[in-house]
Amino acid sequence: MTQDAYAYVRHYHYYYGWAMVIFWVVVVVIGLTHKLLAYWEISSKRSVNAQGRSSLWFKRNVVTPATFGQRCVQDFGGWGTVPPRVQTLTLVLFLLLNIACSVHGYRAFDGYAYAPIKGMQMLRHISDRTGVLSFANFPIIWLFGMRNNIVIWLTGWDFKTYNNFHRWVGRISMVEAVIHSIGYSVLLVWKSGWPYFWWMWTWTYWWTGELATVFLCMIVGLSVFWFRRQQYELFLVLHIGLSILILLGMLGHVSIFRGAYDPLVWIPVIIWALDRLARGARIFAFSPRFWRAKATVTYNEDAHMVRVVVPLSSSLYDIQPGTFYYLMVLNKWNFWESHPFTVASVSGSDCYGPEAEQSSPLLRPVPMTQTTGYSEKSQREMTFLIRPYESFTARLKEYAEAEQPKPATLRVAIDGPYGKVLPLVNFDKVVFIVGGSGIVVPVSYLNMLTSSTRPESIEIHWAIRQPALAIDVLDRELRDALGNERVKISIYLTGVERRRTADEAIYKGVEWRSGRVNVEETVDRALDAGEDGRLAVVTSGPGRMADETRRVVAARMVPSLPRVEYFEESFEW
Repeated sequence: MTQDAYAYVRHYHYYYGWAMVIFWVVVVVIGLTHKLLAYWEISSKRSVNAQGRSSLWFKRNVVTPATFGQRCVQDFGGWGTVPPRVQTLTLVLFLLLNIACSVHGYRAFDGYAYAPIKGMQMLRHISDRTGVLSFANFPIIWLFGMRNNIVIWLTGWDFKTYNNFHRWVGRISMVEAVIHSIGYSVLLVWKSGWPYFWWMWTWTYWWTGELATVFLCMIVGLSVFWFRRQQYELFLVLHIGLSILILLGMLGHVSIFRGAYDPLVWIPVIIWALDRLARGARIFAFSPRFWRAKATVTYNEDAHMVRVVVPLSSSLYDIQPGTFYYLMVLNKWNFWESHPFTVASVSGSDCYGPEAEQSSPLLRPVPMTQTTGYSEKSQREMTFLIRPYESFTARLKEYAEAEQPKPATLRVAIDGPYGKVLPLVNFDKVVFIVGGSGIVVPVSYLNMLTSSTRPESIEIHWAIRQPALAIDVLDRELRDALGNERVKISIYLTGVERRRTADEAIYKGVEWRSGRVNVEETVDRALDAGEDGRLAVVTSGPGRMADETRRVVAARMVPSLPRVEYFEESFEW
C-alpha cells in the first residue's frame, strides 16, 4: 500500500510539473492567435462598426487598462509597478494553478512506511510537490528573462511583458522553494530530532539545496524596483552571479536522482548560451569589425540631451523605425554593460549634399551617387537621443563634457535590432503623445508615415521642460516635417512660459503652448475629426503621461466612437 500511495503521489509530481510548462504554452498560443487576428483586423478594409461588441469590451476592460485605477507605468512608492490588467490576470491564473497543484493529488493513511503520522505524510508530500513545481518553473524563468526570446517573436508582445512574467514566475518559484526547504527541515526535526537534522548537513544534496533556496531568496530580494533603478550595474552583476550559484546548487541537490532532474538545470544553461550567441550574432551583423566601431558623443547643456552618433559602416541590415539597440562602450572599465535606446534617425552626407551634419528621419530614401555601395553606406550614421540620468547615461554625459568643444569618440558595440515596427500605416490618423526624449519615437516613424498614403493626419504632442531641446530637434530630426500639411506639431513647455512670437514664426506648422498636454482633450479632438477613420494613439513619456493616455484611450474603446488603438513605447528601462 505504501508503494502504491508513493507512486500515486509521484505521478502527480510529474504531471503537475509539466502543467507549469503547458500553461505558458497555452498563453503563447493565445498570444499568437491574437497577433494574427489583430493583424487581419487592422489590415482589413472592414468598417469600424464591424468590430464586435464583445471584442471592444474585451479591449476596453481587459487588454488595455491598468490593473487598478490608472497606475501601470508609475511605480508605487519605489517598490514596484503593477502590469496591465491582462498580464495581471494571466499571472493570477498561474498563481492559482501553482496553488492547486501544490495541494491536490495526495493519499494519507495510517501505516505509511515513510511517515507513520498523517501530518508527517502530508508535510512530506507537499514539500516534495513544491520542490518539483519550483524547479519546473526554472526553464520558464530563464526563457522569459532573455532579450533574444522566441516567444516575443511568436506573440508580438514586447520584452517588458515577458520581463513582468519573468519576475513574477521567479517570485512564485522562490515561495515554493522556501516551502520545500522549510517543510523538509521541520519534517526531519519532527521525525528524527535535531541531531539527525544537523547530521544531514554533511550530505551534499542537502546543503546544496538549502543554499540554492537562500540564493533564490537573495536574487528575488535584490531585484526590487528601487534597487534595480538606483544600482542597475550592481543588480546585473549580482543577478548573473546568483543565477549561476542557484543552478550549481540545484545540480548538486538533484544529484541523488541520478540525472532524472538534470535537464531542468541544463535547459536554462542552454537558453542562456543561445541568448548570448544571438547577441554576438546581432553585434557582428551590425558591424563585422565591431572592435573598431566608434561613436561620437556630444552633450547639449541647454537641452540637457546627449547625442550619440554611430556610423553605419558595414551593417548587414536596414534600420527599421521604432526599433531599439543595446549600446556598449568597449574602451571603458564597465565594457560589459549594455543599455537599450531607441534609434532616432539615420543621416548621411549624401542625404543633404553639403550639410552632412544634418539628420533625417529613419528610412529616408538615399539618392544614388557615383560612390560604391560600401562607401555610400559608410557615409550614413545612426543617431540616438539620450536624456542623462544616473549611471550609464550620466557617464555618457561626462565623456562628452570631458572632450568639449570637440565630440567625444568612444569604441562601441551595438546589439540589435530589438522591438517591432508598429502598423501605423494602416491607420487614418496617428497621434503621438510624448515627453522629453520620448520624441525619438515619432521621429523614427515620420519618414515611413509621410512616404505612405496613410495616415492622412499625423499629430505630435510633445511635452518638454527645456525649449533648447525643442529647437535642437526641430533644426535636425524634425526639419523635413516642418511645412508638411499632414504633420502637425504641438510643443508644450512645462518649465517656462511660452516662447516669443518671433521665435514661433521661425518654425512653420509648430504650435507652442504652456503647461502639460491635456490628453483627454487631445484624443477627443482626434476622434471628432473623422467619423469612420481609424486612430492610433502612441505614447512614450513619463509614467504619469503614459498612464493617463492609457486610461483615456481605454475609456473610448466603445462602439459609438471611431476605432482607436493604444500603443505604448518604453520610455524608461
